[in-house]
Amino acid sequence: MDTRDDFPYCFEGNKCKICGGRCCRGSAGYVWISRVELAAMAEARKMTVPLFARHYVRQVQGRFSLQDRLINGEHFCCFFDRIAGACTIYQDRPSQCRTFPFWDKFKKEPQKLFDECPAVSWR
Repeated sequence: MDTRDDFPYCFEGNKCKICGGRCCRGSAGYVWISRVELAAMAEARKMTVPLFARHYVRQVQGRFSLQDRLINGEHFCCFFDRIAGACTIYQDRPSQCRTFPFWDKFKKEPQKLFDECPAVSWR
């Protein structure tokens, strides 16, 4: 069980398979990545940074974000395996994904997180 002192909830990562990856799918959004994360993900995929970026990254307002894929009206992270219900770059995922669900926006409105993620519970 994962906790953070300044958050009113805890996270049980072993429950992630229950929901089918709701945090990796749904409406269009942004998974922000740094240049360092971009290079690390490209290296893990044994790709050059330009090739990796062309296939998996978009630029939004001067920042980098992972692309999503629109399938049957639903947006999926480009690294989400819909059959396995899992991230295909889990070991090399960006910090935005690593820190989920401990995001400031959920600290202020935890009910939105509880509606999305079955792996969180009150402390």
